[in-house]
Amino acid sequence: SAMSIQCSSEGLELYEAIRKGKKYRYIIFRIASDALIDVETIGPRDHDFTDFLDDLMRNGPTECRYGLFDLEYTRVCDVTQQELKREKLVLLSWCPTGAKPKGKILYLSYLHPFMDQLKGIHYYKTVRELMELSRADIEE
Repeated sequence: SAMSIQCSSEGLELYEAIRKGKKYRYIIFRIASDALIDVETIGPRDHDFTDFLDDLMRNGPTECRYGLFDLEYTRVCDVTQQELKREKLVLLSWCPTGAKPKGKILYLSYLHPFMDQLKGIHYYKTVRELMELSRADIEE
């Protein structure tokens, strides 16, 4: 069943290293088998959103992936006009329009069970084409 999906222990450790320690910028995950989500790529802290998208889509227009990104940005407070530093842990499910049907079904059905294993996700979205992926939208 979809509920039996497990994230690898390496994946969970790396996620915590981002969430608590700010050690990396992002992780690209893939469904390695019917029951395991594993780490494909680790983005160093100095990488940005563009690097993240490159790695997320590296496998071409038929492959789905999950991407976890630690988004840091500033907001101006309406009241005080001070700049506030904000951050969001963002999980994207990249399911391009041309992806294989089986892959699409797996990545869509495992998204929520996967998220349940990653505590503290602030924003998630399934994305089918690059134009749906603007950093500004996620910051809203």
